[in-house]
Amino acid sequence: MIFKFGALKVCSGLVCVSFLAALGGCGSDSSASTTSSSATASSTAASSTPPISTPPSPTAAASTSTGTTASPATATAAAAPATTPKPASTLVTGSNNGDACLPSTMPSADTLFSSTKKVFAHYFYPFPLSIDNLKPAVDYYSTQYLTKDGESGKWLKEGGYLRQRPLGTTPSLLSNWHQLNMEAEIRTAIARGITGFTFDSMSVADATDSTGPLQMLLAAAQAVDSRFKIVVMPDLTALGSDSAAVVQIIAAVAKSPAAYRLSDGNLVVSAFDAGLNSAAWWQSVFNTLSAQGIKVAFVPTFLGWAGYAAAFAPISYGFGDWGTATAPASAAMQSAPATVHSTYSKIFMMPVGPQQFRPKDFVYWEAGNSGAFRNAWGSAIQGDSDWVQLVTWNDFSESGEVQPYTDATLNPSIGTGYYDLNGYYAAWFSTGQQPTITHDVLYYFYRREPTTAAASAQSTMDTTNSTAASDNIELLAFLTAPGELTITIGGNTYTQNAKAGVTSFTIPAQPGVPQFALSRNGAQVFAFNGGVQIYGMSGIPSQVQDLTYWSGSASATGNCAL
Repeated sequence: MIFKFGALKVCSGLVCVSFLAALGGCGSDSSASTTSSSATASSTAASSTPPISTPPSPTAAASTSTGTTASPATATAAAAPATTPKPASTLVTGSNNGDACLPSTMPSADTLFSSTKKVFAHYFYPFPLSIDNLKPAVDYYSTQYLTKDGESGKWLKEGGYLRQRPLGTTPSLLSNWHQLNMEAEIRTAIARGITGFTFDSMSVADATDSTGPLQMLLAAAQAVDSRFKIVVMPDLTALGSDSAAVVQIIAAVAKSPAAYRLSDGNLVVSAFDAGLNSAAWWQSVFNTLSAQGIKVAFVPTFLGWAGYAAAFAPISYGFGDWGTATAPASAAMQSAPATVHSTYSKIFMMPVGPQQFRPKDFVYWEAGNSGAFRNAWGSAIQGDSDWVQLVTWNDFSESGEVQPYTDATLNPSIGTGYYDLNGYYAAWFSTGQQPTITHDVLYYFYRREPTTAAASAQSTMDTTNSTAASDNIELLAFLTAPGELTITIGGNTYTQNAKAGVTSFTIPAQPGVPQFALSRNGAQVFAFNGGVQIYGMSGIPSQVQDLTYWSGSASATGNCAL
């Protein structure tokens, strides 16, 4: 069965203008969504517009991210048995780490590092590329974190500690393999527009030991590129009110050339959940550091910055927020930089997060496929944020990693989407110019099962913490010219017309392996299969919940594999 949706047929007059703005935000980013059942098919559709000089309106875009969704029952009713679609003549089966990953050329490192706009990524050291320097198939991630009974059954009720892992590395014969892996992470980060890490420090030892993670990360940054900077971030959820520990942690980076300093020489310091201690408490910490000759530019990260801004303004250079990885919350942050600039004369560090799924806590936040991530970047760009903090680089326990990820299969192509999207939006943010799309790239974002699928192997079902759950397949297209987008799954084919630029096309998730395609003038340009099979309401074979948004991309030259 084929369902076709014309780009503008649902719009008329001012309603059309308003709807397109809601989907595309100033016309550069558009969303299209379709819903089908075994008997009927209906659509809410719009098309993208060519690249423009102003970024999308994230507030408007968020209004459609969770607007038309299919309930699990609807998706299941429309589904046929899980099968891989028949390959098309232009089916892409090879892979590369270039054209298939990015639709535009990244700015040079010189351009990125010279920008006054800074892109930091939150670095959570418990999840390095390798924990034990073993082959990925038999390392700690594979044998302990990804298995239901790993770590002597510690996470049995949760169905295992993690659902994703880093891509892994080849074991090294060198004794400094841990630092070398950090250097690889930094190169990977720079390749997608990241100019520094904020390091989450949870103890004095992790910051001060010469072979500890913070000192290794400082050394790695200096070895790779002296312009890549580290901002120390004492984590108050671990350190509490231990002011002596916080002083030691901050002092531990003060002499490193890799630590980020302002032009006046002041050491930039953040803190996770900084509001757990009062501004007076923090002032006493800074007084102690000042007595040691360490002047601090404080950019605290809050869980709700507005509630702390007035009290912390006298001691702060700027404010940051941890944010919430939902499309509406990400969009709502757009006004924050202007408020901070006008009311407090401070800088603002915008949170940008891809998704939040915490198996260990039985909870997730509905990201709306790529919606939360794109809206957050839109807020940073259109809101004129000074800095960005990606939440996170590598916190796999909360599924918030922007770093490429995979699962027990070690497939290098199923967790690249957020990482590659970051390159496009970070380039836009850092240069102030929307990147020119040089060739067509199609990204996918979807879960491998409905949010309410059976999960008999864990004690409690995971629940959404805020925005209602959404079970959709998203095809996000970056096109050089108008074309027709196609998603085929479960014996059904869904099509959407798209203009040049960026188009988001969603359909209800259903069992099978989705095939994505781009056509022009009746001829298929290229097609490729999604890297992860979708299961129905009976759940995935392991019978644990996996609410990860798996993601990948392809171009006419191959599938993106990193």
